[in-house]
Amino acid sequence: MKKLLGKLLGLILAIVIAACGFIVLCGINSDVAKGASEVSKGLGNYIRSQAAAEATGESSTANTSTDNSDGNMMADAIGDLADAASYVSSFTVSEVQEKEFAEYEGDWSSSGIDKDVVKEAVEPLVNQDLSEDPTDDTTYYNITDDMSGLVQTQKNVINLETSDDVQKAISDISMGSTGSDYTFSANYYPYYNMLTDKCKQLYKQIYANTLSERTTFLPVTKATSDEWNNALMSVIFDHPELFWLNTRMYTEYDYKGSVVKVQLYFYKDELGDIKAARDTFDLMIDSFLAQANEQKFKTDYDKEVYVHDQLAERLTYKENPLDQSAYSAIVGNETVCAGYSKAFQLLMQKMDVPTYLSVGWGGGLISGDMHAWDIIKLGNDYYNLDVTWDDQDPVNYNYFNQTDSDFHRHIRMFNSQYLPACNGKKYAKSPTSNQ
Repeated sequence: MKKLLGKLLGLILAIVIAACGFIVLCGINSDVAKGASEVSKGLGNYIRSQAAAEATGESSTANTSTDNSDGNMMADAIGDLADAASYVSSFTVSEVQEKEFAEYEGDWSSSGIDKDVVKEAVEPLVNQDLSEDPTDDTTYYNITDDMSGLVQTQKNVINLETSDDVQKAISDISMGSTGSDYTFSANYYPYYNMLTDKCKQLYKQIYANTLSERTTFLPVTKATSDEWNNALMSVIFDHPELFWLNTRMYTEYDYKGSVVKVQLYFYKDELGDIKAARDTFDLMIDSFLAQANEQKFKTDYDKEVYVHDQLAERLTYKENPLDQSAYSAIVGNETVCAGYSKAFQLLMQKMDVPTYLSVGWGGGLISGDMHAWDIIKLGNDYYNLDVTWDDQDPVNYNYFNQTDSDFHRHIRMFNSQYLPACNGKKYAKSPTSNQ
């Protein structure tokens, strides 16, 4: 038995040295973990066989051959580990994917969101399983790598050092339109109604100035960078019709912790004449609604199925300069998840069905990325649906009207986590199952 223990300790020591650095790799890639599991099984079989041989005395008559097999097995085991580690080291992710969903969430603050809204949020709202499973060949895993393309708005901060700097920055700049007369119902504009009273003022101002195509203005009220960011984010999420607003970035001028000037960006280069683009956009919306009205829908559910299928059949998932806007999906035919979701949101709202854009993480930790989908209200219940991921050949309903617990590998983030919980059951099936 001592001989056996000596051999095993030597073998295990060599394996441990190779495996220590490898353990971390197993945690981030299931293929490697699977390979390590096979190595572990092999070692286990070896140990059991040697223990049995030692117990019966067989090993004493075959010391030479056993020593050789020990060396071969140790080399094979270490080789397997090295091969798996090499696989992981060769696996690269995009620059965007390197910033995992937790880091995106960590960069965000709920400042500007009403405290009662934050306090009453239901957790967890979604399925938190982001593990990768290479043995699962279902649609859930096949499409997430290439169909999560939401670009989160980035802020460019210019810090002003002195009061003179402030005066120079705000010279000849006004507040523009404050939008004080606008009202936004909770049933159709949930993000507005999450905000504090101060941020609601900012929201109205952003909305009004975007409508009038004004890019630069002074905040209507004193606010921090986080408050201003949440006000802008809420406008973007509530209003897909503001397609000319470039949601990729904005610039703010800060002085002593407060935003003193804001500059938005519009898709002028991409759209050309914004007024003409708005006219074309409205004509396309009207044309779609006219065709939809010919269907004589009996229920909001029927409307939902129609819009879902029309978008999934007509659109192609492809990145382009306007892919974060509803314009890319309403006027154009190529877009990413942001375009699919905003177009669906807008069309359903036009058909008097409350529908909200939801953003967060779609897919696994490695294969996933920032993503957008929709939440729809049917009757008194809410449901998740992802038109983007249903856009397959043929169109399917794998992500249609699901509850939060069943909505696989979707995690709400930012202020989307405060949208209503989706627990509806009546329509939580594919259309063919509801006929």
